Amino acid sequence: MSTVIGLIAIALYMVTTGYLIVSARRGPPTPAQPRGPLVVWALALAVHLGALSQLLATDAGLNLCLGNALAAALWLVALLLWLAALRHPLAIMGVIVLPLTALALLVALTCDEGRRITTTPYVEIHIMLAALGWAFLALSTVQAAVMAAQHRALHEHRAQGLVRHLPPLFSMELWLFRMIFVGWVFLTLSLASGLIFLEDLFAQHLVHKSVLSILAWIMFSVLLIGRWRFGWRGSRALAWTTGGFVSLVLAYFGSKLVLEVILQRI
Repeated sequence: MSTVIGLIAIALYMVTTGYLIVSARRGPPTPAQPRGPLVVWALALAVHLGALSQLLATDAGLNLCLGNALAAALWLVALLLWLAALRHPLAIMGVIVLPLTALALLVALTCDEGRRITTTPYVEIHIMLAALGWAFLALSTVQAAVMAAQHRALHEHRAQGLVRHLPPLFSMELWLFRMIFVGWVFLTLSLASGLIFLEDLFAQHLVHKSVLSILAWIMFSVLLIGRWRFGWRGSRALAWTTGGFVSLVLAYFGSKLVLEVILQRI
């Protein structure tokens, strides 16, 4: 049943992506949001969540294989972007986020093996804070990359295609640093909760996650201080955002990739 539900969610994500592209090409950019794609997008999120509830929950605990972890993380990213798109003209970024979300869910549907873990309410709080921090910073990284393309197109006087439907660069930059700050707050809280709720944050099986997460926290902290004190923006902001996010990806998914895909171990 989870496979059927997951495939329906994937189809809805792809329909939404196509809908966004067609809406963008159909007419000139306007401040109004295309409501049709947002409705299908919401339905895709709901169906995706239904599939995740069956994929993650098992009698032996949570199945956090690589595919399930990616599908859950990108569902949260897609949800955050959908919520942002309700108030701001950011829906066009879905043409990047939604296909990646669909791909992650497709990988999850093939992930029937994984290490089951039992959790406590305190550990679940830690996991939720970490997931929210990752999602906000992942969405920030996507937006920073889109902004770099937008800046290059404007500099070369060729604002065509989907770039025309992005908000002004100033607004994009303002929202970017707001999202980075919120993601940094959740990342800070996740590290603090790990120190409190986990027995040993630097145990052998956690040390790489802890070190890389702290490195990401430092990089995003430097970026926010640089923005506040020196007005960092543009390529410098993109470099620090990407570096911090890569550290988070390696922290959360690097070991799973090595163990489950490369070494074929659980």
